Amino acid sequence: MAHWLATLFDKLDAHFTNLTRHCPKCGGELHRQFSLLDKIGLFLPMPHTIYAYHRCEQCGRRFRSYRNLTDLFLEASWVTCCAYLGEFRLLALACPLTWLISSRWVGKANWSNSADTVAAAVLTGILWILAIVFGGGMKYASILKHNVLFFLLLFALVLLPIWLVLLLDKYTTFGLQEYPEANTPNTGH
Repeated sequence: MAHWLATLFDKLDAHFTNLTRHCPKCGGELHRQFSLLDKIGLFLPMPHTIYAYHRCEQCGRRFRSYRNLTDLFLEASWVTCCAYLGEFRLLALACPLTWLISSRWVGKANWSNSADTVAAAVLTGILWILAIVFGGGMKYASILKHNVLFFLLLFALVLLPIWLVLLLDKYTTFGLQEYPEANTPNTGH
């Protein structure tokens, strides 16, 4: 069983690694850098900026692009879940607050730049689970009684947003251009 799980996770890791965006200068991994407003804006729809900032892990060059469809997907997921949760809509705040706290203070020393995007996707999957269980007048809360089914649903709803976010992040980066070092914004990292 352990070998089977290790093989499964190795294949998933290899697949997700293929979804990383590459630097146009050196071919290294290009990761988005999030300011505090960017992190809040991925869950709460607020038009704070039209640009996203990226940094290459290998050469350190910084790039700027227009915000991509990843942002729209995360914002739409949050708003939809918040609306579906009804009287439990305050639960929707658990995900952005968890992400802000963990990425800002807890994980600041040991998180890589790519962890921010994946963490937002994982929390979106958890938000979907919360919406299924508590939303719609708790009509589907009985799923908690079925451990195996709930585990498989949780597993699928956490992996699906990760896959979607990485896919959208790689293929919907518009207007990527190198950003001069002297004018690079403070991204909070």
